This record gives sequence, structure tokens and C-alpha cells, in this order.
Amino acid sequence: MDCLFDKRGDCMSIAFTISYSEYKELIDHAYKNRGGIDGQRGTLKTSTAIRIRKRMVEDITKGTILPPLVIGAAVKEADYNEFEKKNEEALLIWLKENASSLSLIDGMQRTTAMFEAEKSIDLSEYKIRIELWLAHTVNNLIYRMLVLNSGQVPWDVRRQLETVFGSIVSQLQMDLPELSIFTEEESRRRAKAGQYQANRILELYLAFGSRKEKIDIKERLSDEFVRLDFLELTSDTDSTLEFEEALRLMTQLDRIFERVDAVESERFKSGTDVFGSQPACVGFIVATSILMLGRPGSSQSKESLEKRWSEKKAGFNSIVEKAQKMNKEELTEFLALQTLSEKLAGRKSGKVGDFEREFFRTAFSTLYDEGEDLTSFEVCWNAY
Repeated sequence: MDCLFDKRGDCMSIAFTISYSEYKELIDHAYKNRGGIDGQRGTLKTSTAIRIRKRMVEDITKGTILPPLVIGAAVKEADYNEFEKKNEEALLIWLKENASSLSLIDGMQRTTAMFEAEKSIDLSEYKIRIELWLAHTVNNLIYRMLVLNSGQVPWDVRRQLETVFGSIVSQLQMDLPELSIFTEEESRRRAKAGQYQANRILELYLAFGSRKEKIDIKERLSDEFVRLDFLELTSDTDSTLEFEEALRLMTQLDRIFERVDAVESERFKSGTDVFGSQPACVGFIVATSILMLGRPGSSQSKESLEKRWSEKKAGFNSIVEKAQKMNKEELTEFLALQTLSEKLAGRKSGKVGDFEREFFRTAFSTLYDEGEDLTSFEVCWNAY
């Protein structure tokens, strides 16, 4: 085994060699789940891919050595010294015990070629080089995954983000048990506060990193600047924790709005509908991220940002505490959803989504500015 420590990414790279039969057992779960990370490319079906794979199968049957296959594992509070002490046998035992949490970062097509080659020859003792990336946090592993795959033509930025985002969703669900995050496959709809679609959380994560409310996932993820923004975000080991804090605050507010179960409003039938609206979620997250991280291009020191954020968060907590003590009638008046509905009414242009995102970003920025002095959300809704 060969171990190298990546100080920049706080990761460990371990290179070793195992037999095909051991590899097959190890990677079975990840392979059946398209690499073990959401959005990973499965076996490619294009004529070019099939032709290349056919040639690869022929090479394997003749005994060729494949380039190293890359496996990833995010291990919380990993003691790298312990991994350095493991011999190959001990490491393999650990990998088998944790096989369900492994990801096949790079090697899906080569693995398929080996599976096909196995049909014609015995590969049980065929040797494979493995590179295992271990990371303390999901963020560090994501950064490694992005950097490793940035130069591969078939992986556009959107594919990279969708693929590695599955790891962030897993961490959010573990760290924020008060949230319910639905995947597209679950086909579930939001019924109460604290429930959000995974693809919408992705947009919130991008909005948080860019500190801009207008993120067109379909169009802008191919933008090189979005690639750099996301790489910068994932390279910051604190970014996921900061995003989690923003989500936690949004959920607190969501649960307060939920208590208003019926309003005379065309736009919102109940308080739950407010954060069921993506523009409201984006507006809140962007307003929060600007306070946490500063505006894009800002030269404010980390210390001054932390001091400002501490003060703004204290004000926000005061609002939450005040609202929690109100009865339903008082809360209905305090949240002023009728005013909110009126402010959003009559917008029929194709840019209504952009307007609402900017509207809510301004509203929630005002919420933070008012802090404990806020007497009614009317001040927020009228700020735009």
C-alpha cells in the first residue's frame, strides 16, 4: 500500500492492488446504484462507448493492466494514522464492512468491461489497482471528485453537480433530522413545514454559494463561473455547515408560518404555502448567505463578518421567540400574509419568478435588519 495525505483537501489517498473477485465483491453495491452517488453515469450506450468497451474487453482477456479505479469514502472523524497503520488485508476488511457507503468515483465503464470479459474467461485472480480517497467530511470528498473529473469531456458541470450533490443530501439528512428531503424518485409532495424536494435544495445550495437569487440551473450550470463558484464553495470545509445553519433558520421560520393554517389570500391558502414557494426559499437563503459570507467580491474580514452575523442571528432568534409566544390570531396579524399576497398579485410577465426571488431576498434582508424591533412582517413585505 502507498498512502499520501492531501493537506489542501484534508483527504488521504491510498493506492493498493486487489484481485478482480475481491473488487467485484467490494463494489457490487455501488455499481448496482450507478456508482453509489446520485447522478453518476451508468454504463454508456452510445456506439462509440460500446466500440471502446469492446476493445477494452479484448485487452482484458489478453491480460492488459487497467488504469487505477477510484473509490471514495467520507468517514467522519477519521483517524488517518489508523489507516496508515493498516496492512492491505486489514484495509480490505474495513472496505467490505463499509461497502454500502463506498462510491465508484472513476471506473464505471472499466468495471462494466471486466464484467463482460468475465463471461468468456476466468478473471478471479486478475489484478486491479485501486485508489481510495478518504475524507473527514463530505465537502472535502466532493471537492476531490470535482477536481478529478473537471478535465473529462463527458462530464459537464451540471452532471458533476448533480452527481456529487447526493453526498450533500445524505449529510443534510443526517445533520438536520428536523428536515425531510424528498428525492425525485419518491414522488412525494410537501404537506407540512420542513419538507423540501432534493432538487430544490440543490438550487438553494448554489444560491447560497453564489449569493445570487437568480440561478437558472438548466442554463447557467454550463457557465465556467458557476464551476469556479462551486469549486470555491466545496473547497471551504465550513461551507456545508454554514449552509446547514441557513437551512435550520429557514425551517424555524417555516414552522412559524405553518401555524397560520388558513388565510384569505389568492396567492397563499395557508402559511405552509409561503416556504412551499421556491422564490421564498431562495430569497431567504441568499439574504442569509450575504450576511454570513459577505457580498460577492467583498473584502470584509472574516472576523467582521462573523461579528455582524452573530448580531443579525441574535435579532432573528428574538423574532422567532416572539412569534412562538403568540396565539394564532396574533400570529396571523404579525405575519401579514394578506399584505404579502397583495404585493405579489398581478405579476403576469415571464419574469415573475425573478421578481419574486428578488422580492423575498429584499424582504428577508429587512427581516434581519429589523431584528428584535420588528413589529410586523408588513415592514418586510413593503420593503421592495
